[in-house]
Amino acid sequence: MGHAIRDAHRTSDLAIRERRADLDWMRVIAFWLLIYYHAAIAFMPGGIPMIQNADSSPLLQVMAGFLHEFRLALLFLISGVGVSFALRHRNKAVFMQDRAVRLLVPLVFGVLVIVPPMIFLEKQFVGAFTGSFAEFYPKFFTEGVYPRGNLSWHHYWFIVYLYLFCVLGWPIFAYFKCSAGLRQLARWSPILSRGGFLYLAIVPLAVVESLLRAWFPGFPDLIHDWANFGHWFMIFIAGFLLASSRPLLDRTQQLRGLSFALALITTVALFAQFWLPEKGHFSPFVNGEADIAAYIWFCVLRVANVWFWLSACLGFAGRYLQRPSRLLTYLNGAVYPLFCLHLTIIVALGYLVVPLDWSILTKYLAITTGTIVLSLGSYELLLRRTAWLRPLVGLKPRKVRKSNLASTVMSDKCGVP
Repeated sequence: MGHAIRDAHRTSDLAIRERRADLDWMRVIAFWLLIYYHAAIAFMPGGIPMIQNADSSPLLQVMAGFLHEFRLALLFLISGVGVSFALRHRNKAVFMQDRAVRLLVPLVFGVLVIVPPMIFLEKQFVGAFTGSFAEFYPKFFTEGVYPRGNLSWHHYWFIVYLYLFCVLGWPIFAYFKCSAGLRQLARWSPILSRGGFLYLAIVPLAVVESLLRAWFPGFPDLIHDWANFGHWFMIFIAGFLLASSRPLLDRTQQLRGLSFALALITTVALFAQFWLPEKGHFSPFVNGEADIAAYIWFCVLRVANVWFWLSACLGFAGRYLQRPSRLLTYLNGAVYPLFCLHLTIIVALGYLVVPLDWSILTKYLAITTGTIVLSLGSYELLLRRTAWLRPLVGLKPRKVRKSNLASTVMSDKCGVP
């Protein structure tokens, strides 16, 4: 028995130490999905950002509704994976210092510099402000909280949540770094990697969803968002545990076909039973009300759908995206600064493109393609080449990056989308 545990321990340790190109690719793909999701909001009624096309697109609504069910969970799962790699050679003090620098510094810079221009353009578009940006900037801080006022962190809420998850998750990380935690992980990983035990994660997710969703329907402000907070925190921890165990990651590959089939089935069920096309989202209150059975079924179906898609993504990435490349290294390094910039660029392009007499498809492609070109151009020509800008968008100082370039791995990433 002791030999079995040591062997399992050794197998688990390999998952921590080896480079995982598939997980890097998932991180890159998850970010690019953000561009297509956020650009679609301009063609959906009542969305935020508030720059809205006169005509909406049912097709983009369905696409956005589909992506929204698991896109954020995917980002937090990959962030948990990043933490597992980052803790290979870090103690608590070094880890927390790194998280503070890599997360809080870009957060402050973003709220002060990157977010105000997009609020300015939104308010001008809807007629809530007229004047120059210089006149608007002080009002960003003094006229209340967005959307009624101006003060907002917009997409930077993700950075706040991620930092808090790192802080709150430390006892779990520390336990699974010590010998007792590693032995437990080694003992349980082979058991959980049999049959369909990997899907047991749906149970705690469904419990939290059922207990909290009715009271906290979800807006990422840390005050009225406890259902999402609990849901994403568990996904974040799941990413950490999966990346710490080779048997569990390998099992996602073996189950990829089943996971994909179950993901499709639960997606169809969600759209058939709970999709509200006039609002562009899912809800258990299809007819204005729902009994307890319908509500619980909605919660279970929703989290099952999320976990099946996450398992399918891990499985197919593990099977087909294992090859590292220079392109992957480049795109992975660009993810964080592009995350910081992309929504401001989308809003600016929407401000210019939405009023034009173009078709919805032409406008959507112009916004998404323009965002990709401008984001990558800004990263290549400015952000990665300007030393003082690098830490403001989550990049390490150039001298550190150069010294580690030959062995760039997920441990160099914050896990930010």
